[in-house]
Amino acid sequence: MAIRECRYAYYECKVYNIDDPSNPIELKKDTVDSPTFIFPKAEDTNYEVYIRTLGNEAKKNTEAKEATAYAYSTLIPAQLIPDGSDIAEFVKANIKDQSDEQAFELAAGGKYTINSPLDFSGHKVTFRGNKVNHPIVTFGAEGCIETSAQLKVKFINFDCAAMTNKCAVIKMSDEPAAEASATAQGIINGKDKKAPNCYILSDPIIVQECAFKDVPYEFFCIGEHPWGISDLRIDNCVIQFNNDGSGYGNGSFISAYSHGYKGPDGNDFYNGCIKGLTIKNSTVYNIVDNSKNYFIRWNNKDIDRIFPTADGTGTFTNNTICRVFSKRNFADRTPNQKKYVITMKGNIWVDVFRLQKYVQRNCDTENVIQSANTIWGLNTTIDGTDKGTLATEEDPGLTIDALSKSLDFSQSNYGLNLTPTGSISSTIGDPRWLTTTAN
Repeated sequence: MAIRECRYAYYECKVYNIDDPSNPIELKKDTVDSPTFIFPKAEDTNYEVYIRTLGNEAKKNTEAKEATAYAYSTLIPAQLIPDGSDIAEFVKANIKDQSDEQAFELAAGGKYTINSPLDFSGHKVTFRGNKVNHPIVTFGAEGCIETSAQLKVKFINFDCAAMTNKCAVIKMSDEPAAEASATAQGIINGKDKKAPNCYILSDPIIVQECAFKDVPYEFFCIGEHPWGISDLRIDNCVIQFNNDGSGYGNGSFISAYSHGYKGPDGNDFYNGCIKGLTIKNSTVYNIVDNSKNYFIRWNNKDIDRIFPTADGTGTFTNNTICRVFSKRNFADRTPNQKKYVITMKGNIWVDVFRLQKYVQRNCDTENVIQSANTIWGLNTTIDGTDKGTLATEEDPGLTIDALSKSLDFSQSNYGLNLTPTGSISSTIGDPRWLTTTAN
């Protein structure tokens, strides 16, 4: 009887996004004749659902005076790290020895430090702050983030000014988990039909909605050991360097160039590549000139010397990239063959040199759209191939002064204004700077 009566009941249903509890956003409101209410869900989002039974005198259903609220979240459960903590110490004491993904969360608007390597090792981890009110993490001299497994870093602002670690903000572990070696995983490469003498990460490393201030050396690198990285993504981030190249000549923004060549079998061997690289909706810039470092560097251009197949992807969409290593080739030792698919559109490039060293002639470049990218030189002469085939030469109206400011975490958009003014560039680049929506 109760089930049959439920079929004739009506419900008023509402759903709100409550990522900011003080400013709930109504996403959907509906009246339904069943207890099923469907709404689209997004990743990393908190919801509150309200359901109220409506009256129906003919069916003798009584109307509820108040709605019942249900909390719902697409965030995975996390350990909350107390405000003011040193994160490396907390994680070392509290990380769980489990194969499933685990999460560590920082308090909204909190202040934290990382004074020694924060090594998640072989654990799959989400390391997140608050979407609405990012916490601030300050690295000490020896601070960095290390992993040899899946890692997601989200919704955090990082102050990197005090770092003296010459590797990177995010790097592969100095002591990789033994099970990460190609041999332990049973991975056979396509080139030699044998297990390569390197470590392989098949799961992604994702950096999303974060900001990085005064990065002194590299942003991401594979560190002391040879690694094949399957999937590296940077999405909706602002990454600001203060790197003139004098401190570390082998540094890059992204480096699969191993520093130590320490293969899993103990012999020196260098293999390093990133099979899938995606950078989108982001700003990357350097407040000083740098003529010494590459933007992207691989150890080995032959992906199938590490992975079973030679295919790979490099995707750059809707980015503003300025003055980052402005007088050295954009890339080194990247693939130059048809199975490497490059997508490059909606980008503003200022003071970058020889994009063509990444977008090489034998790659699949069907999605490199010259008319949807702009390039300009402030202190750098633009390479003829770059402006002739990869981007349209156009002044976006950005200045050295605007590109010489460190991030200010207390200000909206970190105190920056990189809004472009060119006829093409005013419709592309990092969407946060646009006054109109890019197509």
